Amino acid sequence: MKRWCDRGDIRTDRTLGGHRRIPLDFLLEFLESTNRRVVIPAAIGLEKRVFDSPERRDASVLDEAAMLQLFEASLISGDESECRKIISAWFAVHGGIASVADNLLSPTFRKIGQKWACGDMDVYEERHSGEICNRLIQELRRLLPEPQGFAPLAMGGTSSGDPYTLPNQLVEMVFREFGWRTMGLGVNLPFSSLLSAARKHMPRLFWLSVSHVEDTELFLEGYNHFSRSLPKGILLVVGGTAITAELRPRMAFSSYCDNLLQLSSLAKSLRVNIQMPSRPI
Repeated sequence: MKRWCDRGDIRTDRTLGGHRRIPLDFLLEFLESTNRRVVIPAAIGLEKRVFDSPERRDASVLDEAAMLQLFEASLISGDESECRKIISAWFAVHGGIASVADNLLSPTFRKIGQKWACGDMDVYEERHSGEICNRLIQELRRLLPEPQGFAPLAMGGTSSGDPYTLPNQLVEMVFREFGWRTMGLGVNLPFSSLLSAARKHMPRLFWLSVSHVEDTELFLEGYNHFSRSLPKGILLVVGGTAITAELRPRMAFSSYCDNLLQLSSLAKSLRVNIQMPSRPI
């Protein structure tokens, strides 16, 4: 570690006493550039879901609105380094992928979407914000424990006409956070291809992220055929901002989640209750 710091491979700053300190965002930068991951998150404090002292815990609550405001401004301006600091801090302090998604990313992108719709920002700024978050979420993924080989498999993606990668990535990371093996199929895939993947790999659970529906009737026709044709025993979990109150009653599924906090509870409870084979010797 000392040699890496001396060579500048890991950026550091200094404490008031002159000692070197490695901020979390510098560590994430190093992990990304050298294709490494954290094996024991607790070793760098990432399993502490709150600050150590009550005073700092109170401050984190008071600073949440300021962090949201700064994150929105940093995304719009394209300041990836500042966005990395905020996402890293939110993950370490507020607890888990679901909190990052529901309480940081979701409200921020709602505001960005409103600005774009009202003509207050250009489309390239909105797209660039998404690209920044895609990269940073992939960095954050390196902090999650590697799933065990005998863990249950969760598979999923988005259907034709839905190009949104960030929600799909976050769903996959929630499952990985709770010990599932995952197979993210990507976005904008025909239902026939999603079904083919499910039949070939036989996951314990299949997720469908729905952030955009071009044609409601066409989507429902493809979706309901897909849900009826899934092999027996595969749980189908759906969710997403494009599933409206009118659309949802016309869809058949095993479980529906309004947000990633609900999904994390589902992933955790299913992981505990699924009977797994004995660990290989």
